[in-house]
Amino acid sequence: MKFSPFIVTFTIISISSMLLQATVLDTNQLRSGLSISNFSTTLATASSDKSDETKFWYWLNLARLQQANGDFTSSIHSFEYAYAILDEYENRATISLRNIGSFLGSSFMSKGSESYYGKGYERTSMHTLNALNYLMLGDFENASVEMRRMEQRQEFWLKESEVKIKEAAKKKEEARQQGSDTSRIPQSYSLASMLEDDDVRALVNNYQDPFSYTLSSIILDVSGLSSASGNSSQISLKRALALNPDVSKVFLNLPTLKPKMDVTVIVLSGIAPAMKIEKIRFPIFYGANYTSIDLPSYTVPKNDINNVTITTDQLQLQPPRLLKTDLMAYKTLKDELPGELAKSVVRATTKAIAAKQASDHFGNLGGLVASLVFDVGSSYADSGFRNWEMMPNSGYIAKFEAIKNSTVTIKLNNKQESFVLPSDKKGTIVLITYLTPDNIRIDHVTY
Repeated sequence: MKFSPFIVTFTIISISSMLLQATVLDTNQLRSGLSISNFSTTLATASSDKSDETKFWYWLNLARLQQANGDFTSSIHSFEYAYAILDEYENRATISLRNIGSFLGSSFMSKGSESYYGKGYERTSMHTLNALNYLMLGDFENASVEMRRMEQRQEFWLKESEVKIKEAAKKKEEARQQGSDTSRIPQSYSLASMLEDDDVRALVNNYQDPFSYTLSSIILDVSGLSSASGNSSQISLKRALALNPDVSKVFLNLPTLKPKMDVTVIVLSGIAPAMKIEKIRFPIFYGANYTSIDLPSYTVPKNDINNVTITTDQLQLQPPRLLKTDLMAYKTLKDELPGELAKSVVRATTKAIAAKQASDHFGNLGGLVASLVFDVGSSYADSGFRNWEMMPNSGYIAKFEAIKNSTVTIKLNNKQESFVLPSDKKGTIVLITYLTPDNIRIDHVTY
């Protein structure tokens, strides 16, 4: 028995739609529920409903919410769940790298039906943020382990990226053979100009950030593990400087101070761009015919700050912004867009051919029904395509010397927070989480 492509496509979309589950907190609900009055409800809702527990992004979002609440132990456990999902994917793909394209591939009818396993910068940053969990618990050794895992995770991303490039070339050629030009970014694409921004173009790559390597250098020094691992602290610092020369502004020593202590201030602020699927009118085969292609895109970051100022009795400094999640997201999108564009055209062409065959067999009404089914099915799938929406958008680090028992004041935009240093410790590490102007948390650990 033969089945028409229309019937097959209709069946696949119908089954896929039934299998999709409505998430308990969509992107807007999650990102708008972070003020001090709503945060506990948002966290409780995300923690109690496990309908998305198989999703990589679910555990990353939950881990960040728990960390922002000061529940560092629970955050560690959530990050470990995310690691397990990613490990299973990477191990499965490593069995045969030539098959990785099937895991990353175009999906049959929509971008949104792909399983999301994160981008290079997310895979790096999840270990960096988990290191902060251990750091705030005073477990410097496991914090160092997380920073090593951060570097190891990059190895698979490089392999994956190479396969993506090869697959992009293949999909581009398929689209060219069907009469579509995928060499240019569509002008109607909302991020077309942003991807050409000078700051985006200046990034060395889309997975290494100076924030992570600077933090790694500090953790290795504090833990006392640097010398035992070949002066690894300086190696991390050199990598950070190579990515951003402003790292040199992180460190400030005042040798005349007595009795003094080391102070490290880490500020995480804002919410990173949320991923969305953008529908764009695009010419395909048969010259004058058009259809909608689906491309990944991003919403703007939320609740970020523009600058940080730290003041003591002896100094005033402005630490550099070292974590720039928005720029890394745009850099990743710029690197991957040729492949994404080619795959989206293949998807659109497949749907257009099926709709035409439906029209040939069942008349214009059949073609219209087929097009509507495709649009509804893909829109439904696209609504569930999510990234790590709770990842901080900016990260600042300052390491300086101050007098024991003195006051440190930190200004975040127009908000000001102060704390008193201990009188009997060698150093202190302060973590400031800025979710919204009315939801700012300060945690610290001494050594």
